[in-house]
Amino acid sequence: MKCRAAVLVSLLAAVPTPGQEPFDVSGYEKKAFEWKGWAELRPEEQFLRRDSVGYLLQFPGETRTTLERANAAAEISGTLRYESLSADFTGHASYLRDSQGQDGDARLYEAYAGWHPGSRSGLEIGKRSLRWGKGYAFSPVAFLERPKDPTDPELSREGFVMAVAELVRSFGGPLQTLALTAVALPTTWGLNPDFGPSGDVDVAVKVYGLLLDTDVDVLYKAPGSQAQRFGADFSRNLGSNLEIHGEWALTTDAPRVVITEGNTLAKELRSSSSYLLGLRYLTERETTLILEYFHGGSGYTETEIQRFFDLVKASANDPALSDLVARAATQGYNRPNAMRNYVYARIAQNEPFDILYFTPSLTAIVNADEGSFSIIPEVLYTGFKSLELRLRVAVNRGESSTEYGEKPVASRVELRARYFF
Repeated sequence: MKCRAAVLVSLLAAVPTPGQEPFDVSGYEKKAFEWKGWAELRPEEQFLRRDSVGYLLQFPGETRTTLERANAAAEISGTLRYESLSADFTGHASYLRDSQGQDGDARLYEAYAGWHPGSRSGLEIGKRSLRWGKGYAFSPVAFLERPKDPTDPELSREGFVMAVAELVRSFGGPLQTLALTAVALPTTWGLNPDFGPSGDVDVAVKVYGLLLDTDVDVLYKAPGSQAQRFGADFSRNLGSNLEIHGEWALTTDAPRVVITEGNTLAKELRSSSSYLLGLRYLTERETTLILEYFHGGSGYTETEIQRFFDLVKASANDPALSDLVARAATQGYNRPNAMRNYVYARIAQNEPFDILYFTPSLTAIVNADEGSFSIIPEVLYTGFKSLELRLRVAVNRGESSTEYGEKPVASRVELRARYFF
């Protein structure tokens, strides 16, 4: 009797009342083909630091103090579905022009086929960009991904060719959901040449659980083109406005290039741990705060990075050192956030003073080892249909022989106009 009553109530709720539009279920159904994209223009002006290590690397023999750049980019993505089959793609094109020349690039960020016989299992093969980890600006457990740009973490990134299988199960009790993801990433047959040395298939697994209302992942990547890694992460809401998250990763016997006291390059194998702790907080006035502390165990110490800075400065007077400097820079020393400890903070206010479609924000990245920093104020306006305007200023500050104090760009101003379609 109760069952019949419930059915009757459901049927009556579905009948439109006078003046009420009928409920359209088709609006919630997945379409056979969906696509979206954007195109942007981004002019920028860079104010250079001529006495910096970064300037000697990027502008050897030059005396310029500013650099004007014109950037353009476009991205389009789509999904094609037929019953349990699907095909996804994301294409990205970019163009850069400045006084040093011009360069353009077009490539597929993603292109993969999927088979999903049900909501609890799936198989995808092709070029994919994974999103492992809970961190916003950094992610130690992103074992099979290209690194994020902490100055703009939400930028899309190119994936790798891989096969991904997933199995999901639901339960009653403290463990509500359990999911297993297995990945195989080959560097054979010319695939993924920029992931690592060729000839291996890197295998990784991720076990996800929703345990006591906490998202937890346990991860493992077997040795292959890159070193063996173990990891874990978590995310938990402590209330409607506060979320905390963390990650930990252990890398075993990974190669690392260092400059010796005799100014030679040496490759060493070492194991290291990396971790991240962070939080996101939303106030009643719609102010968003993101705060993260990141420790990268494989990063360079102050002594090691100082040795590189000294070598670059010496190469300005001794061209014989130029080859050594170039190899050290490309093999680790000149990568972004190459040291060990960083603090990331971002605060954004939605529509302050009731100014519609307007969001100012401030981002800071601090090298916790020696105190240099980058600070990025930004304003975003979305009041035009399908058009987003963003004005950013990035300022790098620090003493001599510090990471941000030796950046070639002392400050940069950019305006991005992005049109969505």
